[in-house]
Amino acid sequence: MKEKEIIKNVIENKRVVSGPDYRDLGAILLFIFLLPYIVSFFFGNAGVGEVEAEEGAQQESVLVEEEIFREDFGEAEYIVCNTTAAGTELIPLETYLISRLPATIVMHYEPEVLKAQAIVLRTELMRNYYENADRGTADGTNAGKKETGKKYIYVESHLPQVSAKVYEKSRKAVEETKGMYMVYEGVPVNAPYFALSAGKTRNGNEAFHSQDYPYLKSVACERDFTAENYVQTVKVSERAFYEKLGEMAGVETISENWLAEQMGKELEENLQVSRDGAGYVTEVSVEDAYISGEGIRAAFLLNSSCFQWEEANNTIIIKVKGIGHGLGLCQYGANEAAKKGSDYIDILKYFFTDIVLEKSE
Repeated sequence: MKEKEIIKNVIENKRVVSGPDYRDLGAILLFIFLLPYIVSFFFGNAGVGEVEAEEGAQQESVLVEEEIFREDFGEAEYIVCNTTAAGTELIPLETYLISRLPATIVMHYEPEVLKAQAIVLRTELMRNYYENADRGTADGTNAGKKETGKKYIYVESHLPQVSAKVYEKSRKAVEETKGMYMVYEGVPVNAPYFALSAGKTRNGNEAFHSQDYPYLKSVACERDFTAENYVQTVKVSERAFYEKLGEMAGVETISENWLAEQMGKELEENLQVSRDGAGYVTEVSVEDAYISGEGIRAAFLLNSSCFQWEEANNTIIIKVKGIGHGLGLCQYGANEAAKKGSDYIDILKYFFTDIVLEKSE
């Protein structure tokens, strides 16, 4: 009996102990509510780092609105009208560049390269204004129209959110080159840029089949082969390869007979490939059609149009060098030059022949 009473008392005691205490419950709810604030207070933004991409770094946002630099709208001469899916925002040019720069280059590159890239981007905007100042834009307004002394530049671009560290690096690069842009014979140049060359940059006149780009001459990038992703290999089944080429060439009927005919020929004899002086493919002839090297690059997701291909076991193996179109500023090559002491002026004058740096008011 005593044993039964002891067990009974233990059970009753458990019921009492396990009964709800609303004061404790309230304390728990309060703790849960305050937890995010407690964590924020003690740990802040610990663990947030840069997230970088080869052709345009994109970073996680840790900025608060109060930290964001804003150029005085009233004093700015040039206003960028940036259109995104969310609408059009009017941003003073220098403020826009601070936000734009991290989307176009790896931000751990040398400061002098970031400055050079800032000038390249500003040159793009100034050329945009120069080319459209006397023309109507798509929405019917005039890109060069002055309202209270402003000059408007219309673009569509992505402005990534960035960490405070990246933002400060971008701000410094833009502010230390404020207003500077490249001209050739008094006109803002076409200022392309890309990530990594195949050993040298391309000649603009050759690539564009025009004599309008004397400042885009081919120059050596002797250290680019040291980049980790200098070479890319892509494998495509022979059938899928010719189906895609036939589609791009406008072949009306890609039949089994047509495919068998193409696959029965030697690759190099079947497809005539033309290249420029830097080794980039300018065009490929398929049947009676011509496909651009950049078109091939896009179709097969290649890093660049500097490629060689061969056939093995019913598979087309494409070996690619470099990243990007190969014209203008080679960012990796510029960074290698900066490591050896070149400043942003040296870099720009190397990749853009006979340009002059001017400065807006």
